[in-house]
Amino acid sequence: MSAGTVEPQAPITGFTTSIREYAKVEGIILRPAEAIVKYGTLVLIQDKSQAKDYLGMIVNVEEETPHPALDVERLRRLYQSISTASLEDANRVLMELLSPTHQLIKWSSIMRVEIRVLGEIRRAGQGERLDAYERPPRPFSSIVEPEPSRLEGIIHYTLGRDYSRRGLYIGRLSLYDKVRIYMNPSRLSTHLSILAQTGGGKTETVKRLVFEISQRRRLIDKPSGGIVVFDIAGEYTGYPYTARETAFLLDAVLKPEEYTGAVEDPYRPERVTIIVPYEASRGAWREQQKIIWEGMADLACRLADRLGEAIDLIVVFPRERRIEHIQPGGCKERIPEGRSTSYSGVASTVRRSKFLILGLPLPGFMDIDTMIELSGTQSEYFPIIISEIAGSLDLYHGGDIYGIGLLKALVTAWDSINVGYGKGEENAEKIISIYREACEKRAWNPQKLSRKITPWTSDASVFYGLMRYLAWKAYLWGAANPEEDSETVAVCKLLSNEELVRRVREALADLLRYMSSKPDKHILASAKRALWKLSSMTSDMVDTVLFDMVMDRLMEGFSIVHLAPPSIGNVDPLLSLVVKRLFYRHVGRYDPKRLTILVVEEAHNLAPAGEKKASKESLLRVAREGRKWGLSLWLVTQRPSFVDSSILSQTATSILLRTTNPEDLSSIKRSVESAAAELVERLPELEPTRGEALLTGLAAPERRIPLLVMVERLQRRA
Repeated sequence: MSAGTVEPQAPITGFTTSIREYAKVEGIILRPAEAIVKYGTLVLIQDKSQAKDYLGMIVNVEEETPHPALDVERLRRLYQSISTASLEDANRVLMELLSPTHQLIKWSSIMRVEIRVLGEIRRAGQGERLDAYERPPRPFSSIVEPEPSRLEGIIHYTLGRDYSRRGLYIGRLSLYDKVRIYMNPSRLSTHLSILAQTGGGKTETVKRLVFEISQRRRLIDKPSGGIVVFDIAGEYTGYPYTARETAFLLDAVLKPEEYTGAVEDPYRPERVTIIVPYEASRGAWREQQKIIWEGMADLACRLADRLGEAIDLIVVFPRERRIEHIQPGGCKERIPEGRSTSYSGVASTVRRSKFLILGLPLPGFMDIDTMIELSGTQSEYFPIIISEIAGSLDLYHGGDIYGIGLLKALVTAWDSINVGYGKGEENAEKIISIYREACEKRAWNPQKLSRKITPWTSDASVFYGLMRYLAWKAYLWGAANPEEDSETVAVCKLLSNEELVRRVREALADLLRYMSSKPDKHILASAKRALWKLSSMTSDMVDTVLFDMVMDRLMEGFSIVHLAPPSIGNVDPLLSLVVKRLFYRHVGRYDPKRLTILVVEEAHNLAPAGEKKASKESLLRVAREGRKWGLSLWLVTQRPSFVDSSILSQTATSILLRTTNPEDLSSIKRSVESAAAELVERLPELEPTRGEALLTGLAAPERRIPLLVMVERLQRRA
């Protein structure tokens, strides 16, 4: 309603005295001194001369010396209780009247306040909304406290009448705990930042919002898409972080009916994925393999027991793929050792598993810039050699070059190749015939078959590399089904298709013609060193087809990239690849109804200011272009000043919790456009034990209103 009768629950008696500037007015509030008027208090300003109501926020308070006033009714009762009019009684009454601490005295104060006018309240349909105003409220307008239900309706007008179902509940107004606050999920595609110092409540805020959006997937305008959380310390999986008083996000998403905030028909994701990246090392790969498998298996066993869920565990090693199906209680006697499996065994499990834990090294494909960076090569000829080989065999896929192991084998064998330039097609046919013979006889003896390639190279590793290359092409071209056909079966299916054989023959012929040239031995040696280093960090056991299957899982359901133990080593290149391929999948399979949320904990580690890092480049692209393709980036950090400003500045919504570091406060002022400087200066005063946070920006229910919110912790139902 516009100006009219208001029945505030706890009125603030006051009036405006002057218009300081267009957006600010000054006023006087009369209240008992023990009642505190705080910065951020929302007030209703009623200008009866214009018949208009305004919403304002107190941004400054000055309190003058309190003055006494008698409580006449109590004085009357005291007088009646005096039986005699002795001097002693009169003296006692007088002393009580003059005592500043006695209950007979009401101490009132005059508070001078400065109020920022947020907007004019106007009726719209069946509710009220906040609009821009033509002129501010005049002096002597009434200042009252808004009724909670009316204020809640004004704040959430843009969310519609069913805002409590479709909005994302975050908590209650800090100074009006009867007013609930819901964020606008349709505006989260413009990215979000959650900033606070250590212990400020970042993790609890993330858990609340992720749980809320997982529950309301079917109610919002983008019902499909995934949620991917980068978990640094295991706080979201609950491993190895096991604080008993903490509600783990993974548990809540899997069993929402046990937690407060679940909708009437609780939603449980059809697929749950936990990716555990690790740095591969071939130097002591057997010992490392044992340590990694035991750590992954322990993670799977503990989660299966705690959640009561069956879990599929896959760990990809540089030379082996191992798989295990773990039931609750299945690890009481010993940790399972797992079994080796084929490409199709991994692919079918990745595609169909309801709950998958995947141990993943850096796959054997990446873009050429990353190759140069990771290998440390300074040779200007390295990218030329790689580009020529990749161009001949058509190893490009989605901006990456497949087959680092194959590249290493070819460059290593370069000196042993002894074919003329004109014999490229002839030797290509010989290579194809070797694999055809293996298919016909169903005899895949790597040692024996490798020796048959000696007419053009004596390096046996070329055989393995080419076999995987042919299988990869078979999956990529649709000649084989990666979920059903092993790599050898895939090769045979490709070679049974004459059109595909023609394409392979031409590619191999182009390669052999190029390799008939003899580059300078120092150039080859440099390229060989670089590729040997890259191959020691990667695994060709995962190609682009299989990796994109993993990305498809991340585009739906709930996923955690678990960076706590058993994850080990430098995994930044793999994280960069995950983000980049996820972006490519959204571009290639654009759906206006899809929104995938990427929650990046400890963003200052993955997107550091003033430092070159692969993950930062991938996140920067998502920050700049992800919105249009359905990718929402949530940056979570305790050191905003350490986060690259070009990424942080792309977040159109911010949840700011207690922050005291001057550098971080300055960074927030520079990078978070929706947060006014005067609000940022108040962040050190927020109380972390109450979960106080400043919500501002596009996804706030009403962007004109900076909301001081008490974030509600995720917890089990009583």
